Amino acid sequence: QLPGPAKMSQEAASLIEMGSDSAKIDRSKEAIRDMVQLPRLSVESMLENLSERFSGNMIYTYTGSILCSVNPYQVLPIYTPAVVRQYFGRRVGELEPHIFAIADTAYEMLKEGKQNQSVLVSGESGAGKTEATKLILQYLAMRTKHKA
Repeated sequence: QLPGPAKMSQEAASLIEMGSDSAKIDRSKEAIRDMVQLPRLSVESMLENLSERFSGNMIYTYTGSILCSVNPYQVLPIYTPAVVRQYFGRRVGELEPHIFAIADTAYEMLKEGKQNQSVLVSGESGAGKTEATKLILQYLAMRTKHKA
């Protein structure tokens, strides 16, 4: 169950600010984490929300259980080992939208539900599908790493 309308939170700030002073967040925006919660659902309101989140370096947004990402065409400091660990065992919606939340959900369903899982990565040429797939694999490698 995803939470209600979620404004930019402290964890969004910590994800973006972790390791970078150049990644700034505009706290005056009221970008919604899950577009299902938009007061008015239309193409225009969805694009406006995505734009507001993107301008705050929040490239991930949920639409229900679907994760929408906007390719920033730059490296953001939101893929560090510390960020990966923040998503271990967390439900979708508990933290800021992130590809790691989707990866963890698939992992947990595989482990606990003992059901095969798949993640569909879709987009146009240059949209970042290969990078998204690499990030999912990075997350799963860290999540399943055994300590010797």
